[in-house]
Amino acid sequence: MKKEDCFFLGYISRKHGYKGDVNIKLETPAKYKELAHMFIELNGGLVPFFIDSFRLKKENIALVKFEDVDSEEDAQALVGKEVFLSLEFIDESQQNDLAALIGFEAIDSKHGNIGKVTDILDNTAQELFQISNGDQEFLIPITEEFIQKIEGNTIYLETPEGLIDLFLE
Repeated sequence: MKKEDCFFLGYISRKHGYKGDVNIKLETPAKYKELAHMFIELNGGLVPFFIDSFRLKKENIALVKFEDVDSEEDAQALVGKEVFLSLEFIDESQQNDLAALIGFEAIDSKHGNIGKVTDILDNTAQELFQISNGDQEFLIPITEEFIQKIEGNTIYLETPEGLIDLFLE
């Protein structure tokens, strides 16, 4: 499985107990109840891990038991690893859910890669992408006019002249 065919779900934050269970810190609030497998990034590639059990502890923390991860040591080896799901898991209702876009790369037609979507701000008159690249933060209105396409885990934007420059100064 290629990364471009997946979206970032979260990362394994810690082991849980001594039987191989792990906590996954979810990037977006979970809507996933029945998952057969996830992909964990190991040695630069995505490796499928099949799920024995999946339970939400909190809105953004899942307790997961993977097949063949049966000890504390096995679980500890996964701590800190990034977890991905195939884009196939985003059903049509979730495709319309803007929160599913958190973690996507944002590419502007004039400025190139401006960062990752870190949040969707919907407590304003206009819904906004909050995009961060570590140094800077951008607030981009979510409108069909600005979004050229969404492909893989990348959002291609064409923002009006000067909008990105407001945040660069």
